[in-house]
This record gives sequence, C-alpha cells and structure tokens, in this order.
Amino acid sequence: MNNNLNENGEEKMPSTVLITGANGFLGTQITRQLIKRDDLKIIALVRAESKEQALKRLERAWYDWEELTASLNHQVKVVPGDITLENLGLDEDDYQELASSINHIIHTVADLGLHIPLEELRKTNLEGTCKLLELAHHVKDEFKGFSHISTAYIAGKQKGIILEDELTDQYGFWSNYEKSKYEAEMAVRKSGLPFTIFRPGMVVGDSKTGEIKTFNTVYALLKLYLTGRIRLIPTSPSLTLNMVPVDYVACAVADLTFSPKVEGKTFHLTTPTSQLPTIRELLDLVQKWARKELGVNLPRPIFLPISSLIQKVSSPHRLKHSSGLLNTLFTLAPYLDEKRVFSQENMQKYLDTNIPHWENYLPVILNYAVYRGFFHRSERTVHEQVLFRLKSKSYPVSCYDIVDGHIKEKHPASLREDIQNAAGALKEMGIHQGDRVALVGLNSSRYLTLEVAIGILGAVSVPLYYTSPPMEINNVLKASGAKILFIGTPHLMKRLDELHEPPDETPNKNPDVIPDKHQNKDQDENLNESKTSDKPLEMVSFCRESQKIPDNVLSWSRFLEKGKNNHERGSSLNQAPVSFSDLATIRYTSGTTGKPKGVTFNHGNLRWMAESMASLPSWKDRNREVRYLSFLPMNHVVEGILGTYSPYYAPAPLKIHFLEDFNHLASALPQVRPTIFFSVPRFYEKLWSNLKNTSLGSHYIHLKEGTLKKILKPLVRRFFLSKAGLDRCAQLIVGSATSSQQLTYDYHELDIEVHNAYGLTEAPLVTLNRRGANRIGTVGEALPETSIKIAEDNEIMIKGPQVTPGYFETDLDPPIKDGWLKTGDMGYLTPERSLVITGRKKELMINSYGKSIDPLRIEALLRDAPGTCEVMLVGEGKPYLGGLFWVEENYNPHDISKTIQEINQGLSRPEQVKRWVILSNDLSIDGGDLTANMKLKREIITQRYQDVIDALYQDTSHPLILHIDQLEADNGT
Repeated sequence: MNNNLNENGEEKMPSTVLITGANGFLGTQITRQLIKRDDLKIIALVRAESKEQALKRLERAWYDWEELTASLNHQVKVVPGDITLENLGLDEDDYQELASSINHIIHTVADLGLHIPLEELRKTNLEGTCKLLELAHHVKDEFKGFSHISTAYIAGKQKGIILEDELTDQYGFWSNYEKSKYEAEMAVRKSGLPFTIFRPGMVVGDSKTGEIKTFNTVYALLKLYLTGRIRLIPTSPSLTLNMVPVDYVACAVADLTFSPKVEGKTFHLTTPTSQLPTIRELLDLVQKWARKELGVNLPRPIFLPISSLIQKVSSPHRLKHSSGLLNTLFTLAPYLDEKRVFSQENMQKYLDTNIPHWENYLPVILNYAVYRGFFHRSERTVHEQVLFRLKSKSYPVSCYDIVDGHIKEKHPASLREDIQNAAGALKEMGIHQGDRVALVGLNSSRYLTLEVAIGILGAVSVPLYYTSPPMEINNVLKASGAKILFIGTPHLMKRLDELHEPPDETPNKNPDVIPDKHQNKDQDENLNESKTSDKPLEMVSFCRESQKIPDNVLSWSRFLEKGKNNHERGSSLNQAPVSFSDLATIRYTSGTTGKPKGVTFNHGNLRWMAESMASLPSWKDRNREVRYLSFLPMNHVVEGILGTYSPYYAPAPLKIHFLEDFNHLASALPQVRPTIFFSVPRFYEKLWSNLKNTSLGSHYIHLKEGTLKKILKPLVRRFFLSKAGLDRCAQLIVGSATSSQQLTYDYHELDIEVHNAYGLTEAPLVTLNRRGANRIGTVGEALPETSIKIAEDNEIMIKGPQVTPGYFETDLDPPIKDGWLKTGDMGYLTPERSLVITGRKKELMINSYGKSIDPLRIEALLRDAPGTCEVMLVGEGKPYLGGLFWVEENYNPHDISKTIQEINQGLSRPEQVKRWVILSNDLSIDGGDLTANMKLKREIITQRYQDVIDALYQDTSHPLILHIDQLEADNGT
C-alpha cells in the first residue's frame, strides 16, 4: 500500500506530528511505527534544558534501535521542553514556531506513580495535558488530531461492562494515578479539539522480543513467584489478568492517529476477555516454563480470594509504609479482582490488527525479564549505574579493600561522595568530555572511584598495567594524549624520574572508531580541542596514605579537596554528558605481537557487556547475595569492564572486595568466599597442584576407581573447595589464556566444573560454557546477540555489541571487515554451536614438512611440568619441535623430562617436543621479555635466545643452558 495516498487514492498532504515522551518506552515503540511513513515528519518533545541534552537523552533511549537513531538525521526533529511548564518551557518564538509546524499531537507522557499525592500527579497528568491542548489551540493551520494515551483503569471501581466512549467518576478510584488520568481525559474531551483516546490495559513487553523498559505490576507478580517469595495468591484462581503487548498498542496508536474516521472515538486497547488468561492458567504456564528454561521447580500456587479485603484495608498511607512484598500485594489487588469487561466495539470496527495470544508471547516476555533480572531498562551509563546502586536500599552495596590481610569497609555513601568529589576535582583541573585520563595502580575502591568519576564527566579512561615499565607507560601516554596520570602503585611512584612528559603532538585518533550510525560530531570537536592543549601532564596519587609521594604529585586527599571546593557539583556530576555512541575507554593490548594497540569502547559497549555478564549466572544464583573479589588488574578488559561494572546490574545485594596485592589471593579467597569467580589458567593449575600435595588429595588422586573413591569424592571435593574459599561459588570461570584440557577433566572428575570462556581485548567476552552445559574441550556457546562464523582459512569472526568500534591510532588498520571482527584466532564450531579454539593465526608454526602446529595449546600442557615457570616452543621451518623451559631454583630435570614424555603420548607426532633445554628463569617485564600481564613476547625472546635455539638444534653447548634432553632414538616427525 502506498502511504502517500489516502483512502480515495488522492495524494496526502504531508503531516507533522508532535510526540511527547518519545524517550519513554511506549513513545519509543510508537515512533518506531511512525517512521515507517515517509509522508510524515516527527517532532519529539523531550524534557531537557537544551537541544544537545535532549538529543543525548533521545539517543540513549533509542540506542538499541538502529532505525530510530538513523531517523534523527532526517525525519525526527528534537525539541527540548517540559509539559509542566508555561509554553512547555520554550521561549515565545520557539513556541510559536512549534505551533506553526504541527497538525497532530500524540501525548504519551504520564507520571505512573500509583499512590503519590494527587497534586503532584496532576502536575504532569492533568496540567501537562492542558498545556499541550493550549498548544493545539495555537496551531496556525488546521489542527487535525490530539491522540491521548489514557488507561483502561480510568474506570476505577466501576464494575460490569465498561463502554469505550463512557467516562464517569461516580464509582471512585483505586489510586490517585487513576483519578489524575480521569481528569486529564475529561480535559481532552472538553477541549473542543479533534481527538482520539487510547486506553491500554496493563502493557507488557513486545510479543516478538519481550523488550520492555519498566517492569510493571504484572511483572511484580511474576518475579515474586519465580523467586519463591510468594506462593499465596490473594485472589480467586478464575479471575483474569488484563495484559496487552506493547507492539499491539504502538501499532494501534500509529494506525488510528491519522484516520479521520475515528475522530472523537475511544479505544480500549485491551485483550478480549475470552482471550485473557486466568491467574491459574498464567502461573501454570510460568511453572512449566521455569522448569524447562531455568531448571527450577516452583511449588503450585495457593489461591485465597482475599483481594477484596486487601483493597478495603489498603490506602496510600499504608502503601507508603508497607514492606516490598505487602506493597506489591496492595498494588496488585485491584487488578486481580476485575469484575468488569472492557467493551471493544470501536476496536473491532476500526482496527484490523489481531492481538497476539498470551500463551505465545508469555514465554518471550519471561525470557527477556529473567535475562534482565527484572531490572528496569534505564538509559544509565555504567558509571551512572554504579552511583545509582550505591544509594539503593532494595539492593544495597557494600565495598571493601583488602590490604595486608585486613579487610577495610568503605561505606557506600562515603564512596559515592568520593566519586562526586573526584569528578568535581577533575572538572576543576580542566577535564572535559572526550579528554583522556590515564590510570595505573593496584586494585582498590579508589580505582573504582576514579573510573566512575572520569566516566561521569564524559572523559575517557586509559587504564594501564601496574607492572608496565615507565617506557611503556610513556608510549601509551603519548599515543593517547592523556592530560592526567593517576598513580596508585608504589612501584611506579619510586620510578617517576623515568617518566618523561609526552611531547606536544597530536595523537593518532582514528576517525573510524565510532561507527557511522553513531557518529557524534560534538565528541570529535572535544577530542580535537584536547589534543591541542599545551598544559603539561599532571600527576595525582591514589596510593595509600603511608606511601611517600614527590612534591610534583598531587596527594589523594588534596585531590578530593579540590572537588569539595567545586561549587558546581549537584546533578551535573550524577549524569554524564554523553550518548551511548560516545567514546568511554581505551584499553591497550598487552603487546604480545608487537606495539600495544589502543582498543576503544563506547558507553554502549560497556553497558551491554555489564548487563550480559550479570545475566550469565543461573536464575537461583542471581537472586542471592553477590560476593565478588576483584583481584585481576583492573585495567584488564575482563576485570576492568566486566568485573568492575557488571556486579552493579545484579538483582541482589552486592558485596565487592578489592584485593590490593595479587599475591595474597590464596589467603583472601577464604575471607571473601565469592559467589562467582573468574581467573586465569595458572591459578587453577596451582590450586590443583596444592591438592596433590596434601595427604588426602594425593591419596584420593592415586586411588583406583571403586567404592572407596566414590565414598571419598564428596569429602575431598568439600575439603578442596572450602580450603580454597570457593565453596560458595556458583560458577568457576577460566579465560584470558589457553587452559589445559586435562586439568579441566581433573576438576570434572572431582565433580567440580571449571567453565572455559573466550574473549580478546577487542571483544572481551564472546563465549562461555554455561552451568549445566559445560562442554570440555570447547570455550562454550556465543553470548546473546553475538554471532560467530568461521572464515575459509578457519579464522574466527565475531559480530556483536561487545566488539570494539576500532583502534584509537590512525596508523593501525581497523580490525573489522564487513561488520565482522577478525580475531586472528583459528577454530571451528561443534554441532551444538560451541566454539573450539585450535590456534592463533599469527603464531601457528609450520615445520619443514609443511605441518601447521599450534604452540599455545601444547605450552599450556607443558607448564604442568614440576618446577616449570614458563615454556616457549620453537620450530618454525625445523623438522621437529624444540622447547625452552624456564625453571625455579629447585627444579628436577628428571621430573620435567618425565612430564614432557607423558604429554607427548597424547599429541600427534608433529606436535611432540623432541628436544628441550632448561634455563634459569630470568624473564621479566622490565627486561622486555614479558608483557604487563605476564605473556611471552615471542619475537623479542626469539631474538634474545637465538644462540640457545641454535644450540638446541645443533646439539651443542651454551652457557645459559642448565640441562638439555631429548626423546630417545627419535628425531623425526
């Protein structure tokens, strides 16, 4: 059908519609329908003080829908305003221009507080509506229609059949919200303007995706039942629940708004009574769904028809002072005792769309709600979410620093104040949106304070490894153009004389970092301004007070004092001046294959990763207290993005501990007893080695299969996990490097599941083995909204919201081709869609026989050799593999040789290590052999040890070689 023609086949006159609440969920969904009409112009009135602020609010609200963000460039105009203010908060010229531009209004804004004071509700629901009606009267050309979103519950306490065009207050109302909406609808009817009124029932998520912004009354009941907090349902099981999916409502409003036939009509956008679920039917399906999808056996509900009694005793005062559960029951009561039927004559006459059946869309909305933890989908950035949670009473946050074995609590109110003071101080020091701020330091609540403060200002954090030598820090400071360096490690504080101020050069900023669909010109201007600054690099300490600092470094207390003296704090330091497409952080790669690269992430990347990580634990585990131990360096993408922010999206109380000294992990774990744990393979290797060194563990491991071993297994398992401090852990995750498959099987044999994950700096988390579906030998299935494909040369390609938009430096080729991230890793997908990593494309060795060999997987196995610190295989262009083994002082060459030969038995002939040398462990970060996160710099090591490698293959001696050995009588492939 041609949208440019009317019902008589005549060309339509172009229309311009003003929509209020376009950044609200219903307004968003209505706008998604409106932009499909190419004969329509849309003006979105967004509550804001400036057009820039309004645009950013709308960009945030619409970020998940590409077609909406694209429409901002041509079809949608944004106007800042406030319907509660005179002239909508616009000056007279702008107000008159708006009145001369429109001929339709769709009014969706409403204050949804059920029981707040009536006068407060009237400001938005009644007076705001009246001010929009005044605007309609000022329209210069013919005003064609006012579409008013009311509510089916405007009927209040009325029973029986509720006619669509009927409106009365003689029966009273259940809430102040209903009364204020009644008054607003009366104002529309008496306005003398052409109008259409829409009365939706309880709006739930999209019937196809489950998407919703605010989990309302219906969801409150579903969550209580799914979490086992309510079994007694205060109503008759035969009563119905009036649900309607948001896509049905949005389509109806968009279709009927422009039809002249419906002028003066009212539409009950509700599900026909015959198609509504009874409470019993609804909860029966929830019970079946939970058993299948969540593995949770919910008890059958007990129905007690006391809702009428609850309604009689309920009052706004009681609701205000009741507990969360009781409050929910009071709120639900009127909607669970509906002795009425909503007439739908107008709907049936004028609307062709069929409403989806509740049995088809209920599983969809449950999937979405559970994935989100029933957390309202806000437009907060991760930094704003931390501030929000720090003042939450429903899901309280407790923060602790672990220093020298002592746990020190940081009260959330104090932490929140520090964040705001830090943001104020940064602002006073001249930091603006887009400016880069570097951090290097140990894990602490102060590190979190800085990350959040930087984000709240819209600046860009550049976290660095605290093990990085000054030379590498200099290189990153120069590349990123950082204005301030925060130092939180005594190691660097003692070597400040090696830090040289970066030259005043324009850093290489990649203009393609932010995809075209989210391009932000204001941000680019801010970035360019910050590049040209002549201000020298400032340094601030966030070390503990006992650490002495030089005079040219600002102390932590003096830094925070700057923020206290900044009188511009307030709301501006609670909300970041950014959209989700703006640059948030630059994470530099460890440099295993050369110069570190600045991997960028925008605010949308961070939010998605934080939300998705919080959704990965099982439903039961997510709804109990979260205990998290932050010990991996906070600049690492997993710890610094996923670990730092995702806990604040967990729908449960949170206790987060920051461990200052990584070496104290073994003693900190039993103190914290985390509920979720992520670490590198080496930790699990050492943990298993510790078990083997105990008498109980050694005895169990060497026992033959049989009755005694079965009896001992739960005892050993409990002893092992309890001693390690992992007995409360819902899921043990390993990643960041290749782990030994045998080690995973060892844990599995003891009924302990270690779940392999996969990610890279450019896409921090891509796959994960889920609890209950741990496929050993794989790194698990893709995360939601993540696609994986295997290229012809077996390279793994990724597409998803966690993928970097690009590198910060212009001299580096973007890692994305046709929307797919080229990972450089090799692998394949199993029939179950689990990913198997077979090697690293750049690090594959090809021997003289043309055989391709993945050294990383074999090295992970060889590190189990007793006394071994590090292993690197060599053999490019050689007839067989050789090994360099760096060892501890108390090594035993016989034990190492025995382990190598045992591992060789499980490898193909080209993969077997035929000759090896043992070397004293002098690898170091400062020496340039290791990256800041302790990975081998292969090219540098190969150059440094070239004479040793030559000696290995030529069977000659070398002063660095402590011991040399080989497989007996086998020198071929």
